[in-house]
Amino acid sequence: MFLLARLIPMQRTLPAHWRMGLNTRSFVWKSTQKPATPEEIYQLYRKPEFLNNMSRILPGPDRIRVTSADIEMEKTIRFPRTVYEALQNAALVNTVTRNICGWIDPETQELRFLTYDQFFAEAKQLSAALRELGAQPKNVVATNLTVSKEYLEAMYGTTSMSMILQPIYPNLDVNSVRNILKQGKPPIYLVDSEAKALAVIAHASELAFIKAIVISKPEPSKDLRRRAKAANIQILSMNEVLKLGEGKAHDLVPPDPSDTFGLVYTSGTTGNPKGVIITHESLLQAYRVTSGLMKPIRRRVGDYTFCFLPTGHIYGIMFELLSLIDGGTAMFWRGNVKTLTNDLKIIRPHNIPMVPRIMNRMFNEVHKSLEKASFFKRALFHYCYRKKRNLMLKGNFRNNTIYDKLAFQQIRDALGGRVSIIVSASASLNPSVLEFFKVTCGCAVIEMYGSTEALLATTTSPFDLTAGHIGAPIPSVEIKLVDVPDLGYFAKDDIGEIYIRSPYLFKGYYNNGMETKQVLKDGWFASGDVARWTKEGKLVMIDRQKDIFKLAQGEYITPEKIEAIYSHVIFMDDIFVDGRSEESFCIAIAVPNKTLFLQWAKDKGFVRGPETTFENLCKDVSVRKACLEELRAVGKNHDLNELQQIRNLYLESVPFTPQNGLVTTTLKIKRPLVRKKYDQIIDELYREGSLVAKQGVL
Repeated sequence: MFLLARLIPMQRTLPAHWRMGLNTRSFVWKSTQKPATPEEIYQLYRKPEFLNNMSRILPGPDRIRVTSADIEMEKTIRFPRTVYEALQNAALVNTVTRNICGWIDPETQELRFLTYDQFFAEAKQLSAALRELGAQPKNVVATNLTVSKEYLEAMYGTTSMSMILQPIYPNLDVNSVRNILKQGKPPIYLVDSEAKALAVIAHASELAFIKAIVISKPEPSKDLRRRAKAANIQILSMNEVLKLGEGKAHDLVPPDPSDTFGLVYTSGTTGNPKGVIITHESLLQAYRVTSGLMKPIRRRVGDYTFCFLPTGHIYGIMFELLSLIDGGTAMFWRGNVKTLTNDLKIIRPHNIPMVPRIMNRMFNEVHKSLEKASFFKRALFHYCYRKKRNLMLKGNFRNNTIYDKLAFQQIRDALGGRVSIIVSASASLNPSVLEFFKVTCGCAVIEMYGSTEALLATTTSPFDLTAGHIGAPIPSVEIKLVDVPDLGYFAKDDIGEIYIRSPYLFKGYYNNGMETKQVLKDGWFASGDVARWTKEGKLVMIDRQKDIFKLAQGEYITPEKIEAIYSHVIFMDDIFVDGRSEESFCIAIAVPNKTLFLQWAKDKGFVRGPETTFENLCKDVSVRKACLEELRAVGKNHDLNELQQIRNLYLESVPFTPQNGLVTTTLKIKRPLVRKKYDQIIDELYREGSLVAKQGVL
């Protein structure tokens, strides 16, 4: 870790509000034998003997597993223990560029930066303005912002006054946003568009606790100000807020480590989001572990981190903080998927947090290009790939080999040309895609597993070329598998639901004691994820308990809710909605009611005579598309968002019955059995792709 003590003389040059509460005692790592440096941890994670035995079983009947590394995180009581302190110290570490963040100028297409001096000055004005507008310590302040300097300033401004940040997923539907706001009851709401402000103003009577809305950009229109005034809500631009706080004397109220940093919400695409209580101490403990594992391969002071993940996503929050605390610079994308590749080329980041959806897309684009290439180019690519992979198997991780120059430079350039680490999280990554990026980019590619409630639990080693697993427990984390008899999974077979225990588990769901009790059991977090241990002590994901699954975007989907809505289509008897974590959309196996379906098909003009049978109609692509439109129309009327809507389906002419084992005696679908029976058909649906036009989903 960096030694902050060497930088202490610099404090004399900092504004007083930076220095308040600054603690200079660093944290350390230790093993039972001697303290372990990050470099030693780095070397450990590449040793074959460790890769072949990454976790060990503790004594006892629960078969609890921990890392095999003889490393333990010391429970320190010092620096840094709050986000407030961490951002202060980040300014001391970054002596190279002195830039906290940067972005692409929309007019010149050149990079612009915000220095720490500018950042702290504006954040101080913002925090004072929040007090002027009525927010008090321990109050919730909600944000609905894309990744931007305004979001970083809101994060620091709220924590400097011991306020609780409530970051809302920018693309969340209006109803979910309203429910979240009702939970936190924030007096102030920061947004980045008039549409988000109008959504609150339209329901001002039930959101009467909101007294002021701050719009980061653009300037509020006269019409918006008029509507807000009629609703008794104050509307301010960010410039007006900064002027309001300028020169105001409000003493800072730095948080305690045990104070709540934020209410970070679970996915809003499935049911009502739950507010996860994250303390400052928990977030910083997770940082210590992650930085200790990754610092030697990842961080250099001044490195750029590409920031495009939603501000309400714990993955995005953790990665941005990790970058800043270690002296990096957060570089923001322009917010448009269509310009993502161009943003990477302009920013040229060193560190890229990824999601499987984007990695899958890049992987597919490369292989589509190969299909169109000449025989010689295809042969050269595959030859270089094999040779480079063999080098990596021998521990030679480089990106400047002859093979890189001949075959992979364009792929690396597509990511900016100087990437040193790629992290994938939020959903499972296809093993072939993981290996592809390791070989072609010649950098560390790490897959991590965690959740909003548990933060980070496992990680793969960047030097492990085996794939199909999510690694082993990180230091300070304990994992055990618990029986899931309904699905036929038993811990004695090293298969079961993942239970996690660590120093930085969440403290509960905000104002939701019932849900908290269901997942926090004697200090363990019941993840709902089902996995199995490999013989090397690595976890392999299998299933989601309670039928929940993730798409490649990292969004959780509750199929039963969708199925209940689609059941309003009168000619459908049964429908099974499913998805895969490496795919970006849902599909369905649907069983039409023969009589009603034939009548519907006749009305639509699909029945052309006696030769048109029920079975033939079920196989007709035009009929399938028409059924899909009917189902999606009902879904839209019931406020399903695009991620919840199916995009392909198979029409089954044979009903689900207790006799064929696909439903229970109470006619509930046996999901594992249906999924197993139709596994090949589901493969075919995904190969066929979406049967509807894309709706702008990332």
